[in-house]
Amino acid sequence: MPHMIGCDAGTSDYGPGPLGGGRSIKPASSVRRDMDIMLRGARKLNIPLIFGSCGVAGAAPHLEETCAIMKDVAREAGLNFRMAIIHSDQSKESVKSALDRGDVRPLGNFSHLTAERVDQSAHIVAMAGAAPFMDALEAGADVILAGRATDPAIFACVALRAGIPPGVAWHAARSIDKGSLATTDVGGGSPVLATVTDDGFIIEPTKIGSVCTVKSVSALTMYENPDPWSIHQPSGAISTQFANFEQLDERRVRVTGSQFTPAPRPTVKLEGARIVGYRCSSIVGIRDPRLLAALDDFLDRLRDLTNRGAHSVGISQDEYSLTFRVYGRNAVMGDREPMRDAPIHEVGLLIDVVARTEAQSETLLQRCLSSGAKLEPVVGIPAGGNFAAPFSPNLLRLGPVFEWSAWHLLEVDDERQPFKLEIVEI
Repeated sequence: MPHMIGCDAGTSDYGPGPLGGGRSIKPASSVRRDMDIMLRGARKLNIPLIFGSCGVAGAAPHLEETCAIMKDVAREAGLNFRMAIIHSDQSKESVKSALDRGDVRPLGNFSHLTAERVDQSAHIVAMAGAAPFMDALEAGADVILAGRATDPAIFACVALRAGIPPGVAWHAARSIDKGSLATTDVGGGSPVLATVTDDGFIIEPTKIGSVCTVKSVSALTMYENPDPWSIHQPSGAISTQFANFEQLDERRVRVTGSQFTPAPRPTVKLEGARIVGYRCSSIVGIRDPRLLAALDDFLDRLRDLTNRGAHSVGISQDEYSLTFRVYGRNAVMGDREPMRDAPIHEVGLLIDVVARTEAQSETLLQRCLSSGAKLEPVVGIPAGGNFAAPFSPNLLRLGPVFEWSAWHLLEVDDERQPFKLEIVEI
């Protein structure tokens, strides 16, 4: 019998929008369906049900929405239990104090965090490690709903609390935190089960017909990780350099030799998002061979026309950005595209305007579309009908645009420190 059911409910893959906007991108009906299945199963087996990064971004609005859904599901199912809520929001004052102490450093290529960026942030969250989850279990929680958390922490906490060596517990958790990615049938959506012992762990899918292989399990050490030998967590790093992966049978993989190196001082990742404007976009098709042959010149002239139009209505160039993405010709890789000169017969043009206000972005996009539809494909050649619109109206009002304002590490004396634990009786 399993000792817990876990769900990683979040990701930063969708960019800063969900965090900045305070809204989940997942339909509440889908969350409710999945939550109902997991809650009934966990209560039937009398084992903990643990969610991390609720609502995708794990900020207060996401956690509040998830809590409301959980309470509704519990009421409809007639279930009572103790629920722990782990809050991960950080006050701007606490982050600025950490800045003053020199306890914040950037991740990757991000610049140093400033007090101004902190103040501009809509939300700032910290990513919890295993310790806050273990505290919730110690408090008798049957269900845990956590704000932003590292993916493995959700699954490692029960094993760590049971005394399983950290290397085994953490690597096992890392091997199942992406669910069916540990299998050869990712689209099949099979959950995966980790059986842990003091000297290793076994990974297997729970869905009949799904298979775990040495390749599928070991590949997870490289997923979303720059160094497959060292996977950092708030309390230290999972070391897989000496891990051995063995195919037990056609469905199961056994892993031994995993280690865990404690950090000299715990760190938690900070994620923050700030608004930078409002987006209005359009997609049009271009098939005129004359225009395609001179596309760069055409887009330069269209940009110039749009800039002049902006000036005529009192919008300065520092108040907006205009981006053209030509799908079918270098839109994905840009200057790094190795097939830049490949022949094309049609392209999809994404016109993207981000401006300080919604009215500005809509005005500029309308001007760009109108000008582009009638602009001469080549100077001196009659114009008209340049753009094929796939829908009407061909203008997408996409609302506020956010960028990451914080993507940094916060050094702490205790990894529990940035998080608040709340206990609720359901």
